[in-house]
Amino acid sequence: MDEPIFRAQSFSSLKGLSVVIPCYKEDVALVTQTYCELALLGAEVIIVDDGDTMDLPDDLNFYSYQPQMGYGYAIKEGIKRSTQSIVCTMDGDGQHKVQDVLKLYSLYKLDPTLKLIVGQRWNLKETWHRWFGRKVLNFLASCISGHYLSDLNSGMRLFTRSEALGYSPILCDTFSFTTSLTMAMVTDGHKMTYFPIDVQPRAFGKSHVRVVKDGIVTLYYIIWVGLALRTRKMRAWLRRSVGQ
Repeated sequence: MDEPIFRAQSFSSLKGLSVVIPCYKEDVALVTQTYCELALLGAEVIIVDDGDTMDLPDDLNFYSYQPQMGYGYAIKEGIKRSTQSIVCTMDGDGQHKVQDVLKLYSLYKLDPTLKLIVGQRWNLKETWHRWFGRKVLNFLASCISGHYLSDLNSGMRLFTRSEALGYSPILCDTFSFTTSLTMAMVTDGHKMTYFPIDVQPRAFGKSHVRVVKDGIVTLYYIIWVGLALRTRKMRAWLRRSVGQ
């Protein structure tokens, strides 16, 4: 456990925040440690076991189901079970740190009008083709949404629970959940910002992202969600005109 966090912050630093951690074949000890760090700081922590059989301690707040439904589905289930108005998502593989949750929540408390804060991964290490694909998707999303999006699908993000629940029917159940949430909130004009986070190498397991298949799904949600929301008023006007 990172002791400097507790020396620098009060034990209620995350009071009023729900943290959702979607898991699939993650290390039980690592997830438990993260849970305890967050809970000690006052957060409501919800672990969602996506179709796996993690042997977590009974006193942890976790939810599991069968079969595996996907990363986005797990997050949406966690949001439904949260009781706080502000939700933060983080991965359970050691890439995200509690310090960065504190930073995002502190920024929100400085400006409560923010509806979405995305943890921008400034030191992300990846292969050239994943880097190139990510940049292309960021560019297309920026063009469609009308806003510059530098990190479309970071897994660490803080957002308002009510907005996320409202968009839930159009949010992706797989790895493109983050993309679809960003596109929905930004295209609809909700105030958002980025804040740099220090992403770590995976501490356990390997990525379950399938670059080509998940990239195509991401592209679909960029176009579908973005264009659907950008043209919503025009389509409503057309329906009214035809109905007259």
